[in-house]
Amino acid sequence: MSLRATLLAIAAALAVLPCLGQLRIGVKGGITSSKLHFDKSLFESSNRTGFTGGLQLEFSLPVTGLSLGGSLLYTHRTDAFTNNDQTFSRDYIEVPVHVKYGITIMGLNKVLVPYAFTGPNFSFLLNESKQEQWDNRASNTSWDAGFGVELLGHLRIQASYGLGLTRSFKQIIPDENGNSVHGRDHCWTVTAAYMF
Repeated sequence: MSLRATLLAIAAALAVLPCLGQLRIGVKGGITSSKLHFDKSLFESSNRTGFTGGLQLEFSLPVTGLSLGGSLLYTHRTDAFTNNDQTFSRDYIEVPVHVKYGITIMGLNKVLVPYAFTGPNFSFLLNESKQEQWDNRASNTSWDAGFGVELLGHLRIQASYGLGLTRSFKQIIPDENGNSVHGRDHCWTVTAAYMF
């Protein structure tokens, strides 16, 4: 799915969903820890920390505790190969779309609401540090799952794991058999958001 198609789908949802429930907007920021996973065991990578930040929208659905949310985030990832100490960075526009379920605790729902969420995350490459050996794909998709807590009706702290569904990059120069190594992103993300 291209960035244009994704943004059009979000715009269409923005036009329709406010009639179904309450709309909230917020600002969000945090850190990511990414590790590359390869389809062949020729390379190894280690976790590296990056950052993310942007806007978040959420629609509370008529079903109690259920909501649909989306974010528009700028994300910077740094990756490292442990076998040759090579590092490189990539910058993305990310559009995660999550279904969230909040657990209401009697008497505490104005103070503390734990929740769980899951859904796809669409990433679009903006910038990269050039590597002779690797070619980054213009877009990729992962699946996120996580949990968090909302405090005092506004502040959210959450953690999630993103499992790469599509390939993020491939080896440009194939081996003697004409085979290339492909890789996917796997990321931990911890964020804080303030919802208005």
